Amino acid sequence: MKQTTLMLLLLLVFCNGCITDAPDNNLIGDAQTFVLCEGNYGVGNSALWSFSPDDSTTENQILGGTSLGDLAQSMTIANDKLYAVINNSHKIEIFTLGDEIIQDEVIQLNNAGPRYLAVNESIAYVSCWNLNAILILDLTNLSIIDTIAVPGMPENLILNDNSLFASIPMNADWSPASNVLEISTITNEIIQTYEVISGPSDLQLIGENLFVASTFYGANWTTYTGLSKIDLSTGIVTSNTDGNNSTILGDIILLDAQYLFRSTSTGLAPVNEDLSLNLDNIIGSQTRVYSVGADEEYLFFGTTDYTAPDTVYVTTHSGESVNKFIVGAIPGDFVSILN
Repeated sequence: MKQTTLMLLLLLVFCNGCITDAPDNNLIGDAQTFVLCEGNYGVGNSALWSFSPDDSTTENQILGGTSLGDLAQSMTIANDKLYAVINNSHKIEIFTLGDEIIQDEVIQLNNAGPRYLAVNESIAYVSCWNLNAILILDLTNLSIIDTIAVPGMPENLILNDNSLFASIPMNADWSPASNVLEISTITNEIIQTYEVISGPSDLQLIGENLFVASTFYGANWTTYTGLSKIDLSTGIVTSNTDGNNSTILGDIILLDAQYLFRSTSTGLAPVNEDLSLNLDNIIGSQTRVYSVGADEEYLFFGTTDYTAPDTVYVTTHSGESVNKFIVGAIPGDFVSILN
């Protein structure tokens, strides 16, 4: 969860730059990475960009410089489609991925405040803050087929077998919450509630362990963070709170299917066995990091001053510099496809 609270969103209104001089389409090469730029709240300058990590000439704004809408939150690739969730425009933009990237469909969600999307074949689950619910979509006809009411504002989603896990960082009244829900994808009912550190957001599954990144706020908006681990085989939750540390961010990244990291304002910190962070061995040497992504070969560090243009830095998994790309305002999410 990047722009988590209304206060933070409102602070971004004054930043209204965007980049508009880009080609109309982008061909998919051997390795293609997409970066979703959130844009500034209320401005409507969110955008989808693409690049090939090892080719510094390939950054390209999809749609030829037009905006996706107001506040792009997340994206998911499934079934040869890219789904971009646009939070404050209450919609999902859909792109077909082929020889060219084509924007061909949109799902309007009527003031739902969508955040994240998880796909299981032809069914999609969308967390929606304004509804205090998770919408279930049929992707074959782009229709809403059901709604799962949840106790609070649902954030990140992750599917595992017949279960959908959802983090709940805030209650309906915007007060802090501390739950992760397990929902049956067969009955669409909540079957388990796990108590974790307040403000749960990003989720990462390793075997039978579900890791949960939390961020919460004290007096005068002092930032606190922590990590929780849910053993899904036993239901036991273990946690570690980092204390007051505003340099720790919200992304948790899994490398090589086994090594867990959490993002910081300068890079990635390894997660220790006790869920504390090894802040002495951070991968990366950036400043103003806002988001981090990874694929099988590269790390992507989105940096921002909240005004376009912003920069994405590409490194190897061990932190060696590979490339950098100039993109739109507030790069917040990354996905890659490998051909």
